[in-house]
Amino acid sequence: MTNFKFGIMGTGGIANKFAEAVALVDNCEIVAVANRHLERAVLFAKKYQIPNYGDDFEKMLVEQQLDAVYIATTTNVHYRLTKLCLKHRVPVICEKAMFMNSDEAIDALTEAEEKKVFVMEAMWSRFLPVYRQVLNWLADDRIGQLKLTNYDMGFVAEDNPDNRFFNPDLGGGATYDLVVYLFELSTLLMGNDYYKTDVATIWHHGVDATDHVTLHYSEALATMTASFLTRLSGDLVAYGERGKVVIPHANGATEAMLYDNQGQLVEHYQDTETTNGFVYQIQEVMDCVQNGALQSVLVPHDLTIASARLYDQIWQNKS
Repeated sequence: MTNFKFGIMGTGGIANKFAEAVALVDNCEIVAVANRHLERAVLFAKKYQIPNYGDDFEKMLVEQQLDAVYIATTTNVHYRLTKLCLKHRVPVICEKAMFMNSDEAIDALTEAEEKKVFVMEAMWSRFLPVYRQVLNWLADDRIGQLKLTNYDMGFVAEDNPDNRFFNPDLGGGATYDLVVYLFELSTLLMGNDYYKTDVATIWHHGVDATDHVTLHYSEALATMTASFLTRLSGDLVAYGERGKVVIPHANGATEAMLYDNQGQLVEHYQDTETTNGFVYQIQEVMDCVQNGALQSVLVPHDLTIASARLYDQIWQNKS
């Protein structure tokens, strides 16, 4: 079988995790990498034994026969690079947040559907085995009807207006770094039929540094808090009529606990197999592209657009 050939745009920390994951997946390889700083592309290519490298993104798309491109740059250029890949009809997996607003999301994803090119946001957490187990618990009615989910994630970012966290020109803001996780994992459990969204924000250096979001469902709420200003637990808790499910460190979850209404532990699931959680989204991209699918069932275009609409709402409140 011919190997599935990935190209990579960007060489930051998360690109390293992707490259390490590719090495764990059968029948795929990275054949090219590009970074606007040539020296970084050279170092990355040497580290992972990638034969082709350069500082010209479009040249990579033209010269290499790529099955898909992984975009691992800062958020501010995700849209431009996704459009560049679509211009050359190359499938895309792009880091989250994939877009900065819903106009970008709708434009790029509409073009992808029109050109019949696969595109997926890299929401790797949705593919983790822990979430398969939790969804099975919910489907089996182990905690009864869901009434509330609460998910918070935060850390103290370096207080520097020029870094990627606080510089709006680089796509800074908790919206794009953290809220994307909160929204896309909370809705994995709660569904997409919320009818109202409330947001409250603390602004710092011109970006959202803390966000509190509430999704209103007919008989339930999903609450989320993201912050660059304080450390938060990172846990996602789903409360039902007859118990709760706790997912510690939910974005990279390796375990989940099921409790009854008296707070007694009923079941403890632990993922002891996964060494790099990116492998599942890589396999998803390969399967979708090879089978002619235009989007992933687990990370569909509608999810990415809904996330981007939440970003719109947060940024519209900027004072």
